[in-house]
Amino acid sequence: MTATELLTQAVARHDEGAPSEAHALASEALRAAAGDDVRTVEALLLLGRTSLELSAYDEATDSLEQAVARAERLQGETAATLRVLARSDRAALARALGRYEEAEEQYRQALALTQPDSLDEAMVANDLAVTLKFVGKYEEAERLYFRALAIMERELGRDHPDLATLFHNLGGLAHARGDFAGAELPARRSVELRRRALGDNHPAVAADAAALAAVLDALGQDEEAEALLREAIAVFEQALGPEHYEVAFNLGQLAALLFRCGRLDEAEDLYRRGLALLENVVGSDHPDLAAPLNNLAVLLAERGERDEAISRHRRAIAILEAASVEPDHPTLAACRENLAALAATPR
Repeated sequence: MTATELLTQAVARHDEGAPSEAHALASEALRAAAGDDVRTVEALLLLGRTSLELSAYDEATDSLEQAVARAERLQGETAATLRVLARSDRAALARALGRYEEAEEQYRQALALTQPDSLDEAMVANDLAVTLKFVGKYEEAERLYFRALAIMERELGRDHPDLATLFHNLGGLAHARGDFAGAELPARRSVELRRRALGDNHPAVAADAAALAAVLDALGQDEEAEALLREAIAVFEQALGPEHYEVAFNLGQLAALLFRCGRLDEAEDLYRRGLALLENVVGSDHPDLAAPLNNLAVLLAERGERDEAISRHRRAIAILEAASVEPDHPTLAACRENLAALAATPR
């Protein structure tokens, strides 16, 4: 098969939620694309994207650095779009690795290359907004999300499945701000749009369902939240493998829900499993470790295990401070408040 045919198949398998198969096809496409610079960049981008989704960060780094370098040398109609995609995907890798300042800079560079009012602008604006939300820059994130949503609704229509990503992210932003009632509608809309297009067993649908579960948990709708999380984890394990980032992260989410329901033994087991998996995937200093570390510390404090709780809080604070999150970042604030309360408690 030609590189174009292989890439078409790879994109289809990726969109169907099979990143491992898409990665294998993209590797074949890269070999078949020798001498075709455009197809080579497209293959490298898909290799980088699927490697990132499979948590193969070293391979993602190699593929995306090559893609950026080759895209800069391209000429012709597709060159500008490929340069934006290459820079944006490289920024996504930096964000996944917890290098938020680097990711923000790279996304801003990519955004400057897009045509105003284009779908490329909407894509990069959304991705930059996600990064800004992670560090607590909520107001700019909100402006960018609504800018991206306006473009996509105009260009694609209000019911297009690609809008699910924007509704997912708007729900996540409202949740991060503590506006749980305001988060529910966009979170449910994201699940509705994506499930209609992809079915129940797609990892993107599972990600939307897990985000909705976090909102419902905060609203006290425990039964629906627990069911959604367990179903999402099962989909992630089947589609991505039992040691994937999404499995690890959502084990922590399920643990938090069970803790709030008073099921401390189950919650502690899931916190420890999720943290061990997450640290194995992202390393020992990634900002995504901070929330489950804080949550486990709260559980340990409730059980009277004061010293380990203090140690976990301190580690979470150190991780977030090293990541240069905003001083009023909610997770950082919660960690500091919890640590101060423990320190003020007599032994």
